Amino acid sequence: MNKIIITIGMLVWLQFITGCASSGKKHETDFVKASQINVQLGAEYLARNKLNLAKDKLEKALEQNPDNALAHSTMALLLENVGQHEDVIEHYEEAMSLDPSNSDIKNNYGTYLCNQSRFDEAQKLFKMAINDPYYRTHTVALVNAGQCAMNNSRYDLAERYLRKALRKNPKLAKALYSMALLGIKSKKYLMTRAYIQRYHDVARHSAESLWVQIRAEKALGDTVHMSKLIQTLNIKFPDSNEAGLAMGLVR
Repeated sequence: MNKIIITIGMLVWLQFITGCASSGKKHETDFVKASQINVQLGAEYLARNKLNLAKDKLEKALEQNPDNALAHSTMALLLENVGQHEDVIEHYEEAMSLDPSNSDIKNNYGTYLCNQSRFDEAQKLFKMAINDPYYRTHTVALVNAGQCAMNNSRYDLAERYLRKALRKNPKLAKALYSMALLGIKSKKYLMTRAYIQRYHDVARHSAESLWVQIRAEKALGDTVHMSKLIQTLNIKFPDSNEAGLAMGLVR
């Protein structure tokens, strides 16, 4: 469930700056305007998983304006998504140098570094984004920082980040799911039960979320509820890996 995505804040800002480009400010050249339009299109194609089209637009954006920070950061996201890691850091570093105040770039770069097991560097970037008073999507950075800490077995730190995100938005599905998963990892099964129920109140069941709840109910000894959840999993997601794992609990 931890797919790489472009933050909403980035897309909103892309639309904003494209609008500014179209206003005809005297200091902007036609190439700069065209680059902004192409990076917006590239980001939208990437969000829709149309990777070849995204690549074409982002390459064009960088050709038109090599100093376009968002073109570099969005290209980094694309390269990460297709597994071409050799140039990801170069694009992120260039984006950071061109626009050091952009917290979306810090957040996305931190997520990448965490996925590369560079925890301390990632946490520094997350903290910079979280502490930015003008950053519109603090909760995204908080959840990413929490997931990064959880994946590095820093469970207390993960819980602090995720609880802070939920104080800002108690119905934030990604934070609720992450708290439930954190309960499994840290063996706090009552916490898992509470948060996975809250998650299912705001999001559809998935094979993964049902499997989290099943494991919590098994650990808590509620075999009746566990059996009902396994039945639901088998009905809704009969071909999932989680359905196979769940059947192993009742054999």
